[in-house]
Formats: sequence, C-alpha cells, structure tokens
Amino acid sequence: MREYFKYFHNMSVTAIFSVTLSALVMSGCSYFKQSNDLKSNELKQGAQSQKSEDKDIGKGSKEDDKIKEIEEDYSTAAYYYYMKSEKEKQNNNIPAAIDALNQAITIDPDSIYLKKSMVFLHILNKDNENAAKVAQELNRAKPNDEAILSLLAKLKLQIDKVDEAKALYRQIINLNPKNHDAYILLGNLYMNSSETGEAFNLFSEMVKQFPDSHGAHFFMGQIFAQKKSFDLAEKEFFKSIELKNDFVEPRFELIGIYKSQLKDELVKTKKGKKGQKEKIQKIISLYDEILEIDSNNIKAAIELPLYLYKNGDKAKASQILADFGQRYQNDDDMMMLMAKELVNADNKDDAIIVFNELLKESSDANSDKSAIHYLAGLTFDALKDSQKAILHFLQVSSKSDQYRKSLFHVAYIYSQLDQRDRSIDFLESKLADFSADSEFISYLAAFYEEDNQLNKALEMLQLALKDSPDDTELLFRLGVIFDKSGDKDECIATMKRVVELDDQHASALNYLGYTYAELEINLDEAEELIKKALSIKPDDGYITDSLGWVYYKKGDYDKAIEILEKASQLSSEDPVIVEHLADAYKEKKMYEKALDGYKKALLKNTNPDNKKALEDKIGEIEALIKTGGVIK
Repeated sequence: MREYFKYFHNMSVTAIFSVTLSALVMSGCSYFKQSNDLKSNELKQGAQSQKSEDKDIGKGSKEDDKIKEIEEDYSTAAYYYYMKSEKEKQNNNIPAAIDALNQAITIDPDSIYLKKSMVFLHILNKDNENAAKVAQELNRAKPNDEAILSLLAKLKLQIDKVDEAKALYRQIINLNPKNHDAYILLGNLYMNSSETGEAFNLFSEMVKQFPDSHGAHFFMGQIFAQKKSFDLAEKEFFKSIELKNDFVEPRFELIGIYKSQLKDELVKTKKGKKGQKEKIQKIISLYDEILEIDSNNIKAAIELPLYLYKNGDKAKASQILADFGQRYQNDDDMMMLMAKELVNADNKDDAIIVFNELLKESSDANSDKSAIHYLAGLTFDALKDSQKAILHFLQVSSKSDQYRKSLFHVAYIYSQLDQRDRSIDFLESKLADFSADSEFISYLAAFYEEDNQLNKALEMLQLALKDSPDDTELLFRLGVIFDKSGDKDECIATMKRVVELDDQHASALNYLGYTYAELEINLDEAEELIKKALSIKPDDGYITDSLGWVYYKKGDYDKAIEILEKASQLSSEDPVIVEHLADAYKEKKMYEKALDGYKKALLKNTNPDNKKALEDKIGEIEALIKTGGVIK
C-alpha cells in the first residue's frame, strides 16, 4: 500500500503526548522492567540469535543431548529443516521459518532446543498465544528450569493470564529464594492488582533475603505509604537512598509524602508555619538532590520551578525554567518531554501561571525568550488552547533555531481548526525567507496537496529541485504528486530516481513496487522492491500490505492471505489493508470472511467514492452467499 506521507502530520503535538507510562518503569533502577513487556532486551536478543536463546533458557544447565545430536549430525532431516528455518528467519520471513521449524519438530518431537527456537519465532511473529503454548510444553519437559518459568510467566502476562503468571513467579521463588527479579516482578503484580497484603508479605520476605537491596526497601516504603504509615515509609525510603545514593525514585516518593502532609490541615494545626516551612525546604532540597544526580531529569526540572513559584521564590523559579529551556532549545525530544510534564494533571494550572509571569515584558529589552515562547507554544497546544499556542509561537525570534518549527506549528494549528486556507496563506507569507529551504518548501507543498492544489504543489517542488536536484525527499514528494495527478509514467521515473540516489529509501521502494502492482506490470520486480523495503522496515503494516497485494496480483491467493493477515494485524485501522484482505478471501471463496472484511473497511472509510465501491462489493458477496457462490 502506498502511504501518502504528510509532513505536517508528523508535527502533531497531541499525538506526541499520547504516551502511556508504566508505573513499573523507573529511571535509575535496573530492576524495574515492565513485567508484561516482551520487547525487553532479553527477549529481543533471544529471538534474534541462537546464542542468546542458549543464554536465556537453560542457563547454567548441561547442554541437552538432543542439541548435540542436531549440531553434530549434519545429515539428519531435523537439522536440515532447522537450518532452513534459520535462513528464513534471516530473510525476515518468519511464517516460513515457523513452518520449517515445525517440520523439524515433527521429526524430532523431544528436542528441547528446537522448541526453544520455536518460542522465540512465535514472539517475533507477534503470536504470544502460540509462544506460550510451546513454552508450556518446555515447562512440562523441564518443570524446574527458572529461565523457562520466567519466560512463560512473561508470556502469560502478555496474554492477560495474570494469576497464572503470579503462580509461576511464586514457583520460581520457591525453587530459588535468591532470585531477586522474581520478587520484584511478583510484588509489582500484587501491587497492580491492589493485593497490598500479599505485596507486603512478599517484600517483607524479600527484605530478609536481601537486606542490602535498595529495591526491596523502596517497595516496602511504597506499601507503607499506601497504608498511610508515613513515618515507616519515610524510614524505608531513606534506607533505600542510603544503599543507593543516586537512586532518585525514593526522593520523588518522599516529595509526594511531604506534599500530601502539607495539604493535611492537621499539619497546619499541630506544627504551624514553622513545620510547613521545614517540609517545604525538605521538598526543595530533595528536588535539588535529584537534579544534582541527573541534571536532565525532566520531572524534577519542571516541578521544582513550579513549586518554587507557588511558594514565593519567583526569581529562582524563572531562572531555572529559563535556563532549562535555553539549554535544550535545539533538542526537540527534550522540549516535547518538558511540555508533556508541564501539562500533566498536577502541573497544568501552575504552568499557565508561570508562563504568564515569565513572559511579561522584561526590563531587559534585549532579552531573547524564544526558547520559553516555543516551550509555551507546545504546552498550550497540548492543552488545546490554540490561540495562546499561536501567540507564543509567533513570538519566537526569526534568529532562533526554533523559528521555522514555530511557523510549522502555527500552520498545523490553523489546519486543525479547519482553516487550511489560512495555513497556506501564512506559509506563503513566509516563503521569501525560506526560498532555498527544501523542508519548508516540502511542508508548503504538502498543504497544497492536502487542499488538492496539485499543480501548485508540483510547481513548488520543481522550483525547489532546481537548486537541489538530488534531494531525495523533494523527489519523493514530487513522485507522490505525479501519482495523484494521474501521471503514472512520471511517478515511476521519479521514484526510480529516488532509489538510484538512495537504495535504502524504504518509502520509495515500496511506492514503486506498489505502483507496479496496481498497474499489474513488472510484478517480479515489484516483489523484490517491496521485500527490500521490508528488510529496512520489517514491521511496517503498509509495506507488508504492498507485498500481499503483489501476491494477489500474481494470483497466489494463499500467499496473499498469509501476508495480508499480517499487514492487517500491524495496521488494523487502515481500511485499504482490510479491503485488500477481503479481496483475497473472496478469490478463495471464503465469502463470510470477505463480507466481514468489507463491512469493517466500510466503517473505517471516509471517502464517498470508496464507500460506494465497498457497498457494491458487499452486495456482490451477499448475493454469492445466498446463491451458494453462483452469480445469477
């Protein structure tokens, strides 16, 4: 499938902020892995190299006799299929690798080694159900292997069998009370399930087993804090810090406790203003310690100035925030993280107050506050306050590194407000300053394209290419516009030029291959082009769809269905991919599945012409089902 890349879509601040943060992942502590995340380094490495598989499973045990059998007897059929599987895996054809390995296991069903390999192939294929089934077989064969138990537990979590995962982690601890990570993972499962009593008993046991574990004391502190036993929680958090001085998480927990106590009217009544001041100073000191340990800690760097501002130290608050913004003004990722922290539920009201204060007319007329204005623009955009966001973006100096990005944001905000004409007028008004800037020109061309002003988009890109004839991104955009204009020959020629200049340009490889498929020409070349694109971007749903569509055009419907089903898993919301799969089902007379696919595609589609075509396909399939597959 061709994907029409819009530059301004990549500028969506809202999309950037839709990030889910796991409570189990904390900076500065190597224990805290997401227990339900199978994309950990351990599993990635295990799935990608046989060496890692041997290391991760059965670590420390004698090599299985069957492994030696396979490795030493090169004439066995099992070894042949195993090697075939490995080759398919290297070519990133995971379904074929699984088929070959299944044949090896059929020949040698008792091989632990082959089944270990199969687990990781299923993980690579994003099939955790089957990975768990094979891991269960391994567990039955080697019930006391800790690594197999651990892997099986992670797979159980991935398929939402939390209670079974808990039982497996408990089994690991019973087998080996010194397995530190099993305590951490099981304890977090208890805490996430609000089983505070179980978590308390487990971490109490852990503290006895590992008295010098800063993680054990940290989690005990968290449980005491949940129970409102703040004195005991404070003691555990300080013990955790004593054992690992650069561990920032206990400091954040202590800050949370002290803030909670300050809100409590009892603190004000019993200890008065002196007690409040002591707590406030403790909070500020803890933030200072965190930033001393990690000067890039976004959470502390944002919360500290906001807290200082609320407690009367406006000058220090302004200085910290301004210094931080200035330091990272050229780091887009850091700026985005700062803005995200500013708009969370606890900070957003304070952030608005601080920005209003920071950006008042300064007595220093020469003071450049562009970094702060840019950060304020990102923040107000995330808060969906478009007018304030635009106001701040427009105050970024033309001398600032953020100037061009600020203009892009303004244009994008106008488009989100259904004011595309205003977006185009705004960018056109700035074009004189960016006449040699290919990114700016591409951005404007994308707006013309979205507005269906294809001739203007072509004119803009061709003008830019006079100065930069080998700019692959400009050429790629030009090829897309030729395609949308109906000039397939120029589209193909332009995409070929991109590939000549950059044979790793996955988008151009895919676009060219998909165009051949649509035109039903050069299908073997199309297959090779798209396979190369997939080797560069192996988990791209659109490129995977293109490969399936080539097989469909070749008449290999079984292969098309196999690949298109994978594409549908990778990009389940795309109506074209769903429709392609339904087309393949139809050719195989799998009419019920085809009908379901067409209906799903219709629900997801917004184009009136496409909707009409889908409605016609639905009518045809319904008629086929009624007549037993015969059109009357």
